[in-house]
Amino acid sequence: MKKAKLVIALVFMVLLVLSVDVVEYDLVMRFGTLFNVLVSVFALFVLLGALLRAPEGYEDESGFHVGALANAVLR
Repeated sequence: MKKAKLVIALVFMVLLVLSVDVVEYDLVMRFGTLFNVLVSVFALFVLLGALLRAPEGYEDESGFHVGALANAVLR
């Protein structure tokens, strides 16, 4: 079962990368490289904002645990 999940994940990732490449190629052909760079920088800032807002914690066998600092912020 583990091997099937890995194959499904690999196929999904390959399809995702190929579809993103097709869309990116189309954008570059229509708008030029500068537009692509601006969109990429904006996307990285969106990801950075999401990472900075995420609670601090860790995950082990018994589940996800939020750290003491995140508990103080969430209250």
